[in-house]
Amino acid sequence: MFGDISWLPRWAEVLIWVGIIVVTALICVWVVRVVERRSAARVMRRGETSAARQRVTALSALATGVIYTVVLTAIVAIVATIFGAGSVAAISGSAFVILVLGFAVRGLLSDVVAGFFILFEGQYAVGDLVWLEPTLPMGIVKKASLRVTVVQTIDGDVMYLPNSLIKGARRLPHGSRNMEIGVLVSDVAPVARAASEAGGLVGPGGVRFASPPLVTGTDDLGDDLHWVRVHVNVPPGFEWMASGLLVDVIRARCGDALKGDPIVQDIDRGVHAAYRKVLADSEGVPPRRRGA
Repeated sequence: MFGDISWLPRWAEVLIWVGIIVVTALICVWVVRVVERRSAARVMRRGETSAARQRVTALSALATGVIYTVVLTAIVAIVATIFGAGSVAAISGSAFVILVLGFAVRGLLSDVVAGFFILFEGQYAVGDLVWLEPTLPMGIVKKASLRVTVVQTIDGDVMYLPNSLIKGARRLPHGSRNMEIGVLVSDVAPVARAASEAGGLVGPGGVRFASPPLVTGTDDLGDDLHWVRVHVNVPPGFEWMASGLLVDVIRARCGDALKGDPIVQDIDRGVHAAYRKVLADSEGVPPRRRGA
């Protein structure tokens, strides 16, 4: 294919073949990257959705895996070329390279296997707000490859986490969390004042409520007892602002009027509706119609 170069000195022949291997590997890497970019652009043209980001992240991870394979193959081919293909030295040299790489990439292989399942199961993608257990605080995924996940935390730190260390991933897809606090009191007025005062509070890092606390309903239970419902929206991952900050304000303002610990619920209307449907289907009861 490349002509007869056996007339060249041994060192020149080896140099030419090494150059051919290197150039071929570089071309393969370039082709893989071009295919990756074009495929990603084709996916994103259909809309920048969570599913699209997951597919693009998976494509990037697959391309990285192919490039790893190309580089490893090129290294082994170069060793075989230098020592002479089929010779004992070439076989021994290639085996030695593979052995060294095997010891060097034991952790890498664990990361790659874990990354494969993370990406191709669509657990999260670049741009998702996640909470990776047990090591990372909440943050935005900046990069997700077969080997490592890069997360930028809320305070701006960039953290690199090998995929094999990730034990669980909590993805926060909502713009905000709907929280409801139920309060049993003998006087409704302190609860309303507490909700109004808490709306101006600022948490660590300047975080505020996504919507101010608001009393949405009051049930008279008799015997001078009232069940008050307080609704508030909080940024995802900051549920403690409702369960901690807001509850503490309610306790402080209500004092003796408070007749029990406030009950905090995280309300996802879609999940609750799906849960009710599952229960109805399992019991053979038709789901309630709207307005029923």
